[in-house]
Amino acid sequence: MKLRNYHLAVVLALLAVGTGLAQDQHRDFGFVYMQPADMEFVTNPDYSNVSSAVLYGDPAKEGIYVMRLRVGAGVIFPPHYHDQDRHVTVIAGVWAFGTGDSGECEDTKPLAAGSYAMHPKGAVHYDGACGNEQVEVQIIGMGPVGTFGVEEGR
Repeated sequence: MKLRNYHLAVVLALLAVGTGLAQDQHRDFGFVYMQPADMEFVTNPDYSNVSSAVLYGDPAKEGIYVMRLRVGAGVIFPPHYHDQDRHVTVIAGVWAFGTGDSGECEDTKPLAAGSYAMHPKGAVHYDGACGNEQVEVQIIGMGPVGTFGVEEGR
């Protein structure tokens, strides 16, 4: 399944801004910690197989944020770029990562659980779950961050 470019910014913005810190997050002496079961994943209303949880900060506000993104099998986000650097660690599954604007699964590099990628500010890429399993990634960056489809102009 491919998401249309004009939906990309809306989808990612809703996922990022529409989630809050997990309610069962623990804070002791400035430390923040939580168990996987405490992370509240919010499903996008338009795409039931994509969800996210913001673990720290807020991607729409100034400062560092940490979020998890779960992407269902077969979902590939079309070519896009961000206006801030983003650091991605694969938590589970195989993340399909492609640079440039091909948008095709066969042009991606498979990144297995434990892998890391950095998306530099302004660099066009596409990514998702080209295989037949759900993928979970953790994204760390500085907010506010914007995501723009390639058609939106460069």
